[in-house]
Amino acid sequence: MNSPPRITVGLKAAAERCSNSAAVITAPTLSMRRAKPIPMRRLHIQSQQHINKGHVPSCTILPHPRRAPISQPLTHQPPHNRTLSTTPHPLRQFTTSPQPPPSIHPHSSSSTSLPLPEQFRSLMRLITHSVVVCTSSSSGPIPRAMTMSSFTSLSLLPTPIISFNIATPSRTFDALSSSRLFNIHILTDDPSGARIADWLARGNAAGLEVFEQLQSECGCSYETETKGEAPILKGPGVLYVLRCELLQEPMGGLVKVRDHYIVLGEVKEIVEVNGGGKEDKFGLMYADRKYRELGGCIIPGEGVEEGKDGEE
Repeated sequence: MNSPPRITVGLKAAAERCSNSAAVITAPTLSMRRAKPIPMRRLHIQSQQHINKGHVPSCTILPHPRRAPISQPLTHQPPHNRTLSTTPHPLRQFTTSPQPPPSIHPHSSSSTSLPLPEQFRSLMRLITHSVVVCTSSSSGPIPRAMTMSSFTSLSLLPTPIISFNIATPSRTFDALSSSRLFNIHILTDDPSGARIADWLARGNAAGLEVFEQLQSECGCSYETETKGEAPILKGPGVLYVLRCELLQEPMGGLVKVRDHYIVLGEVKEIVEVNGGGKEDKFGLMYADRKYRELGGCIIPGEGVEEGKDGEE
């Protein structure tokens, strides 16, 4: 699979093309009457209008061409001994480019000799995942952070419940399971958000230096209100922060699955950082080994009134 470190899939979308005359769907009904056929809505693609000048629909955020390319792609199951150097290193520069086609496509299991895990990894590269940063802190003085793309929501009532996956061993997981408190940072879908995600995807081996260099390298600071609380990142690449606590049930909010843990968290508060002013931004995404920003929209074609399908 292909995404930032310690991550699994979050979201999946598919669009189907169909003929006007053949494809119909049936509206459910509570009575025994015959359901009314509903013609499948024709869809077309409309470019999203960005407020910021210079945005390209469905664009990819790539390293600056004058810098060296990323030497090791971010994957769903990275080796846990991958560490951050304890010496300063240059930050990768990002820019935007038109969206390239997928670099690889999977094949049917019956028509290829590749192992099933490799086929599945290729398939997951075609799916776009959200990219967020999780921070936590235990009783010690060193905060922890990780970039991930398995973040998703599970329920809304009575309080919002979120979920994500962590491959172990992990310093961030140790801090999270000890303190039971963590923050989820929603990043902007632009080079500022990509820089933060890329910086914190390199591991926690350097300790506090990871956070100390956020300001100089990414223009992003961190704050901790009280001892033991998870840090809050504040900078041009952060949209919102979700203050979370591990769910009590089931299993204390941590479900072990092979070499991963499924983390279940309860959202306690939503914090808007940097004073807002980013109403035109969506969250950062990742697919096919590249950070991405939201581009075109697939909307109903003309002649179909929104919300009227299936009404008698």
